[in-house]
Amino acid sequence: MWNLAVKHREELKVIILNELPENRPVKLIDLVLKLKVNPNNLLAALQSLVANRQLRVARLKGESGEEVWLAGNEVAEENLTAVGEGAWGYQPQLVAVRQRQLSTLLGDDAKGRILRLLGDGHPRNLAEIKLEMGDEEVPSLSSMAQIIELPDGRYTLRTSTAGQAELDRRRLEQKKAKEQLEQQDRRLKDIFKDGKSLSPKELEENLGGKLLAQVKSPVLRLINGHYALADSKAAWEDVRSYLAKTGPLAFEDFIRKFKVHSTLVGNLRAGKEISEFILLPDDRVTVSESPEGQLELARREAGVGLKEKIEQTYREKPFFNLGQVVETPEQREVASEIIKGDGAFRININGVGLWTSPYPHPIKVIVQELKRLTGLHLEADQIQDTVPLTWIANRSMTVAEAADRLRLSEGDILNLCELEELTYFRLAGGTRLWRHEVHDIKYRPDLNKLVKKAAKLTTLEAADLLDTTPERIRRLVREGYVNSVGEIDTGSGKMGILVRRGDIQAIKDKFPGIEHEWALGAKQKRESPANLQRKEKPPLGKKRPRRAVTPPPLPGGPVELDSFQQKAVTAVLAGKNVLVAAPTGTGKTVIAERLIEVVIERGKAAVYTSPLKALSNQKFVDFRKVFGDDMVGLVTGDISINPYAPLLIMTTEIFRNRCFSEPEGLDDVACVVFDEIHYLDDPERGTAWEESIIFAPPHVKFLGLSATVPNIQEIADWMGEVRGEKVEVVVETNRAVPLAINWLTTEGSILDEDEAKEYIEEATKRRIQERKAEKQAAREEEFNKRERRWGRGARRSRKSFSGN
Repeated sequence: MWNLAVKHREELKVIILNELPENRPVKLIDLVLKLKVNPNNLLAALQSLVANRQLRVARLKGESGEEVWLAGNEVAEENLTAVGEGAWGYQPQLVAVRQRQLSTLLGDDAKGRILRLLGDGHPRNLAEIKLEMGDEEVPSLSSMAQIIELPDGRYTLRTSTAGQAELDRRRLEQKKAKEQLEQQDRRLKDIFKDGKSLSPKELEENLGGKLLAQVKSPVLRLINGHYALADSKAAWEDVRSYLAKTGPLAFEDFIRKFKVHSTLVGNLRAGKEISEFILLPDDRVTVSESPEGQLELARREAGVGLKEKIEQTYREKPFFNLGQVVETPEQREVASEIIKGDGAFRININGVGLWTSPYPHPIKVIVQELKRLTGLHLEADQIQDTVPLTWIANRSMTVAEAADRLRLSEGDILNLCELEELTYFRLAGGTRLWRHEVHDIKYRPDLNKLVKKAAKLTTLEAADLLDTTPERIRRLVREGYVNSVGEIDTGSGKMGILVRRGDIQAIKDKFPGIEHEWALGAKQKRESPANLQRKEKPPLGKKRPRRAVTPPPLPGGPVELDSFQQKAVTAVLAGKNVLVAAPTGTGKTVIAERLIEVVIERGKAAVYTSPLKALSNQKFVDFRKVFGDDMVGLVTGDISINPYAPLLIMTTEIFRNRCFSEPEGLDDVACVVFDEIHYLDDPERGTAWEESIIFAPPHVKFLGLSATVPNIQEIADWMGEVRGEKVEVVVETNRAVPLAINWLTTEGSILDEDEAKEYIEEATKRRIQERKAEKQAAREEEFNKRERRWGRGARRSRKSFSGN
């Protein structure tokens, strides 16, 4: 294996020093090839000599990169500089060379032995090479650059005769393949120059063979199996068929899927529609024949001439609403987009929603229109014309600016607005206040008192103020002595109520009298005959234990909707009016949640109505857990929380009133959910549901949720006649939560049918016995009374007799 067998490092050092030239340096590689000593021992000996300053070492740049040179101390400096520029020294780390590299140079590793084996020029297969190598592992031959594989599976050196012949053959094949590809590319351009598609058989006949995979021409296989060039008419028709079948695609998905059609994608990216491809407002791509494309074309047709009418309204009126510029419900959405694009903003003053004109108008006209439309009186302080929005913005300020001006918190400013000490209005989704009112209230001497009066307190803080308990404060709210002004998260998963400090201070003197009334009422309740009756004792004897019912385990994974839920969700998402009639507990609210989620994602608003305030409060809490606190608001007769949220919970009467008083405020409302819609049949309150359905804006869609009613189709037909479009009816008769009839005793125990029968029988027997005992006691009492009366009469008689 090695030419020299050296046992000790010191002997190897002597050999190295003897083999080094005396008058010139030598490369480390040359020394290794000359000595052919175990590389591990050789490197250790060289590092020892350098560390002991018996050898100098340097790494110099050569033709093949950096090379390690060695020289004895007796070599002259001019001979060192002659081999290359670099610093010579005694650094042992410069001698560090990978042992595997030295072994390869010596031809001592497996690859070296394979190269020596194939050096005789005779090709060998893998089995023959393994046989020659014996037990030693054979490395991957394909990774060795010096070896080439022949077509028959044998291996040889590239420099051998067989290797050179194989290289020549491969170069010739590559040349022929390149010429064939170029020829097929030219042929493909001629074949598809008319933009049409070809079947696989027609393409193969025209090409004179199969289509090569490496062709540069972007040939595509279409859905129908034919072939066409990218960006050709046939390819675009294929894309059109795909969109018509699958529906609209998000623009980014469309680009990712059809980026090979560079012309089509480039035009759509620039906003230019080609052929039958349509860009939807929500940044999706579809075709004219799809339902979404038909709706978009209808929307555009409805907007024809609308732009000119809106511009005319801009010039004539400083403030307007959509009802003044649109003629059909289909034009509302188009008009809103045009108005927003023109720089107009939505303003809400005194509950009246208006759009501001982006054109300048005389100040006097602006003031007159505001007074006519909203009842707000402002003074015209300028002469020249100005844009209404600019004038209003200059006359008002934000809540933050008002808080900074008055040195109060933003919460204090909003509290003053709720007390109507400051007038506020909504502009572009934000709250603003009039500057002159902020200026006037700043110098009021009672400002601090107003702020304290308007402050909101928790029940605990209000209880401290009245020296009572939080439960007494909640009772004051329930009985109407104090109004609730909001809610607050208590941190325990429950919502607490807020009350106004001024209301608590106003009732402070009356509170002792209210507590006295409560005490008298509680005393009368305790002394009432119903509470004085003797409570029935539980039946005697051993009671049968209740049956333990173990609920089934909850299924894992995502919840699957029932068939009626899926049908209803599909209908409402398709923009239809839907009535759902299903038993209690079957999951009707899930349908509403899915609809509201989609509406909010599209940037619209939704309204959820219920017949009761208590139910509205419960839905408010439930929906806030689903959509978040900022996304849900509550509006009832005595409370308003987050009234500008995308989802508003309210009673049906509140919604009915908004349809009459402020229909413009429902422009952004896409859908209304009527919970318990069977209240239509209520003789006293049913008119609220009827008027809501009749007078709601035409663009609003309805989702009615109801328990099972026999005439649900009749209700749907009436709604369809009123709204002018068919109402989808979804009925579910399966009761997910079965009804069970139980009995409740006066002690609060819940009994099933058998237990109730036993209880009644035993109670009846006991009552019969008690009545017999009462009758017997009454007889004895009557007998004792008569006996006492007779005894007193006999004594009086004796006294009279003795007197005579």
